[in-house]
Amino acid sequence: MNTSVTKEQSYSWISRFAIEHVASRNDLQTMEEFPHDIWQKMSKAGFFKIGIAPEYGGYGGGFRQLTEAGEVFVRSGCNLGMALSWLYQQIIAMRVISSFGNDKQRKQYLPQMAEGKLIASFAVSEPKHGARPKLLTSTAVPDGAYYKINADKIYSTNAPIAELFIVIAITGKEKEHKKFSAFLVSKDLNGISIKPKMKFDFLKPAPHGGIKLTDCRLPSSAIIGEKNTAYANIVIPFSDAENVVLMGAVTGGMGAELMDLIMEGEKRNIHKDKLLQSEVGALDSLLETMRAIAREAAQKLDDQDNAAVPLMVTFKELAAGFQARISAAVRKWEIKTKERFKVIQTDINVLGALQEKTLQDKQAKLGDELLHGAR
Repeated sequence: MNTSVTKEQSYSWISRFAIEHVASRNDLQTMEEFPHDIWQKMSKAGFFKIGIAPEYGGYGGGFRQLTEAGEVFVRSGCNLGMALSWLYQQIIAMRVISSFGNDKQRKQYLPQMAEGKLIASFAVSEPKHGARPKLLTSTAVPDGAYYKINADKIYSTNAPIAELFIVIAITGKEKEHKKFSAFLVSKDLNGISIKPKMKFDFLKPAPHGGIKLTDCRLPSSAIIGEKNTAYANIVIPFSDAENVVLMGAVTGGMGAELMDLIMEGEKRNIHKDKLLQSEVGALDSLLETMRAIAREAAQKLDDQDNAAVPLMVTFKELAAGFQARISAAVRKWEIKTKERFKVIQTDINVLGALQEKTLQDKQAKLGDELLHGAR
């Protein structure tokens, strides 16, 4: 499909695809295996070209286009898990490979990613340590012209199906501060083992898992970006991009929730209830506000503006309010929602919980800057 998403336009092709291939699949909410058949169809349709420059086989575009595309996909497909696997892939291509890869690395990986033939995973978190830099223990020690890497990573999206990993490891230390570098690691490397898929009852069918590297030898050319700067330059910006792009997926899910409520109201002929009409209007207004915030935050990423943090924090508060309000409406009018309504609500709540600690830290830092006159 020769479809560009770099200009203001309709995302109707994404909506049609999601309705036909995702919303029609009731098994996505329960299946244990990843649906490679849908992934292949997404590849043929051009999903993996979004955000990748035309010189590498993509359509171009930025985080705003990806955020809007994610919203349409979830609203029409009624599944956040499939969107997570896809959006995560694009963020790696855009925020890591495109931004920090050298010419050789971009030419090696981006054309394959644009075709959906190379799945990548970002390996930062460790068992019991999460992604907190002070606690991370993975190391990459110089060994002649190589590095010997020992790492134990977990909670990585798409890890069970990935062929390429971006592994964050300690490569230096200055006083008490660890310095990290990012390494491009093939799953076929000697000394690497892929951990079993983690069993989660949410965000299906997106697979999560980890890898273990034991004395893996990699040439220094496997480093992506500048040595010793990966946490500040790659990990934190990647997390910001993930939080922002997933705002689109969340608003898409909430749009699907609201549509289910409206359809059930019409089916039961309670759509003329003035109180219900007022509540639906309030929910729709809240949703439009969140859409505007998501798009503005994504635009700031494209403009390399670091002022997206207040928008992330505000979005989190509004999203929690929307979820509480629509749940209250379902109870008050005794609306029988579809099973997918409950699944979407659970997935949105899980995403919010996963982002909670990161956003709390960002909120505290913002407050500290204001209190000390740094802003």
